[in-house]
Amino acid sequence: MTRRSARGGTTVLPGKADGRCVRSRRRIALLVVILVAAVYLGGGQRGFAAATIRVENAWARPAAAMGDTGMTGMGGTTAVYMTLVNDGQQADRLLGAATDVAVKAEIHETTMVSGVMKMRPIPALVLPAGARVVLKPGGLHVMLIDLKRDLKVGDRFKLTLRLERAGAVTTDVSVRQP
Repeated sequence: MTRRSARGGTTVLPGKADGRCVRSRRRIALLVVILVAAVYLGGGQRGFAAATIRVENAWARPAAAMGDTGMTGMGGTTAVYMTLVNDGQQADRLLGAATDVAVKAEIHETTMVSGVMKMRPIPALVLPAGARVVLKPGGLHVMLIDLKRDLKVGDRFKLTLRLERAGAVTTDVSVRQP
């Protein structure tokens, strides 16, 4: 509520208008708090989950970019090993990987069938909540196919893992002998 003063100015009087302004500010503040809480507690699900997957000790075997055939397009291969740690309360799935050192990266598993070791791609790898999943020689690994350059002991490169919940997680891989 306002009142004109004798000098031509206006004076704000306490009353209904002042009360509406205070209530409006409180509503806006409450709305901001609710929005921030919603984003933090689940509305921004990917961002919240992204911090729950950790990669430890990522390494790859050394390999030549050209396979033994020496033919163009027949690049070499190598495997990347690591430990994936899911610190979250929900399972996640490793869906794929990518790197600039190879044309293709696939999730593989090695199994023993009738006394013969067989390696095959798998569509996804489940990472249970609160668990550590070890990718190691003779078992699970990320296979790099058609290398673009030689990988020598001491080299390092980036590998980006694509996870269902956590999204993209990039890690440094060191090249070393097993």
